[in-house]
Amino acid sequence: MDGLKGLVQELQKAEMARANAAKALLGIGNIKKRCEGAGSGISVRVGAVDAGIVLQEFHAFDLIITKAVGVIFEYENGKLKRHEYLPSPLPKEKLHVHGSMDLMELGSYKNIIRLKEEISLALQVAERCDLLLVDGSLVPLPGDKPSSKELRKEYDALLALYRELFSKYENKVVGIIKDSRSKRFLEEYAAHLDSVVLCNSTDTTLLDLVLEKGEMSKVLPYSKDPKSNGVLKDLLPYSERLNCVYIKPGKNDRPVRIEMFGDGSGVLSKVYALCDINDNYSYPSVLIDADLRALIDPRNVERIYKEIEIAPFLKDARALRRNSRPFRG
Repeated sequence: MDGLKGLVQELQKAEMARANAAKALLGIGNIKKRCEGAGSGISVRVGAVDAGIVLQEFHAFDLIITKAVGVIFEYENGKLKRHEYLPSPLPKEKLHVHGSMDLMELGSYKNIIRLKEEISLALQVAERCDLLLVDGSLVPLPGDKPSSKELRKEYDALLALYRELFSKYENKVVGIIKDSRSKRFLEEYAAHLDSVVLCNSTDTTLLDLVLEKGEMSKVLPYSKDPKSNGVLKDLLPYSERLNCVYIKPGKNDRPVRIEMFGDGSGVLSKVYALCDINDNYSYPSVLIDADLRALIDPRNVERIYKEIEIAPFLKDARALRRNSRPFRG
């Protein structure tokens, strides 16, 4: 294949640069340490929340389907003893309809709806557990913040849910990012890294070479300046106390990004133990269960679409042209 050899050479160059950078970073003091609690049995009542979402654009409106689930696992000495589900083990889907909007705003609206479902449920789950795990970041991402006044009320309602969650459960809520693309660690140590590494790496690709099983990186502030961040400034003063760290529970897996308030004392050891389930896959089983239960069955989605399309008096409930191409086999 044309260009494949050159592509492989470029990837090898970036990989070698990361390896050299990792060796240099290992000479810096306090860049990593042993994660407390590694290898020990855990006794904790841990909750997790996740939400699945499907978006379908029709001619005159946009349909969003969500399904949120909360899971609680109770461990004693590393063994699962009891489990609980909110609102149920197999919750039903919820439907949300909005008039047609431009694609950028639709993307923000979709994420706001998903987060509102997730954080609303997190408030209920947090009441019943010692530790609450959220799938993904603890705060909205920049792309989740809408630019239009039309969606500002929706976004403000979401921020109110976050503030309520943080005000009540700041000491027990933790974000687990399974596939982080953050460069916060690279930003912190940019003076020790060359341009090849900075341009072609993420925190996890570099720290995978720095951390050994059972180790964690230095705890860093989520942002150097929350007051200048478009999302974080909306969540002050909580965002000023938000930190991130990377742990490596799996010998053959990549580091996991963890977000929490404070230095993680009393929390990270539990999170590590929950992630240490397999040397090839580092992710808490309670979140895996939540993820599987939050999946929206394609058959249910198809049924909903068909019922809308054949409903009487809904002339504009037609699929977009790009989703109904009759001349393709």
